[in-house]
Amino acid sequence: MHGFRHPFAVAALTLALTASPGSARAADPLPHLQPGERPLPGSTESELWYGMDQAEKEIRNSPLIVRDPELQRYVEGVTCKVVGDYCKDLRIYIVDIPVFNASMAPNGVTFVFSGALLRMRDESELAVVLGHEFAHYKARHSLEGWQSAKRTTAFLSTFGLVTLGVGVPIAGNIALLGGMAGLSKQSRDKEREADTLGFEVATAHGYDPQAGVRIWERLNREEKADRTHRNRAVFASHPQTEERIADNRAAAAKASVPDPKTYAEEYRAAIRPFLQRWMESELSRRTYDTSIHVLGELKRDATPDTEALATFYLGEAHRRRNKGDDMVKAGQLYAEALTLPDPPAAVWREQGMLLRTQGDAAGAADALRNYLQAAPDAGDAALIRHYLTRLESTP
Repeated sequence: MHGFRHPFAVAALTLALTASPGSARAADPLPHLQPGERPLPGSTESELWYGMDQAEKEIRNSPLIVRDPELQRYVEGVTCKVVGDYCKDLRIYIVDIPVFNASMAPNGVTFVFSGALLRMRDESELAVVLGHEFAHYKARHSLEGWQSAKRTTAFLSTFGLVTLGVGVPIAGNIALLGGMAGLSKQSRDKEREADTLGFEVATAHGYDPQAGVRIWERLNREEKADRTHRNRAVFASHPQTEERIADNRAAAAKASVPDPKTYAEEYRAAIRPFLQRWMESELSRRTYDTSIHVLGELKRDATPDTEALATFYLGEAHRRRNKGDDMVKAGQLYAEALTLPDPPAAVWREQGMLLRTQGDAAGAADALRNYLQAAPDAGDAALIRHYLTRLESTP
């Protein structure tokens, strides 16, 4: 996971996650968790749940949690549709972190990252991702990883960190709890099992069997766009992305869903109010090669009400990277965004500032006037007026 680092948290978690399960005899698969079931007092599983319960108390107050009733209701509704009778055992947290991730901890804490919601296109894709995480939860995969971690000296540090939270920022707790939810992910066989079970629960509710194929093909293209980490899978401990694509294609070919549903309109309506913030957060990662790819695909797939937004932020990604002909592309994308319905006011500002650097005082002044007209109460309005005064006084 990206976006947050705490040295102690990362060190302890890394030690726990990399503990070799091969040092002990492989145990038989655990019985699946049943709806409403809780671990026996004093058991190893109850230790794990206790640690996660303590971390969750702090996470509830995190500024990273997206607190929007409509979006919360929507994601909870999709989750409950997928998990059925287990719905009452789960707590859903939408986390404003711009990476593709989701996790379901053994105690029912479920994280869906904003970076995942930005990268998905419809409800069927969200259902497949939630189904995969639900499979880990139901099959108690994390408990097996926790039992393995207990055999190492890293266990005490890790468990103490979760239960006490000493010195760990709230983002660190999210990172830790999300990581703990995936303790078993060193096992690719369990990832394959979760893929299979997740696919089954999603398609059983009529969701499009091709959803998983679309997700993994999209992530595969994103991986390849990353010039600094070529051939690194999105989740290195998972089966390789190409393998996931092949597995999802095979499963989709065998699936029998008479009238597959994507619910794309419902999904777009749910995330539409957050797109601008999430696109800005995507750029805050400063991984411009991949952001240009992600935003380029968002632009390609955009509906008329979001095309201007995606076009502008794609231009912003080029401007902020500023390599080769990026500034030329940025100017072209700003101009294109202004021809589309409902462009964000910031397009005028960035176009004006770009024209200013290019020596086009008249064009820059015109764009900045339009910005002030579109956003008269903007926080940078005074600064823009200063620039505009200087441009208008230029001979």
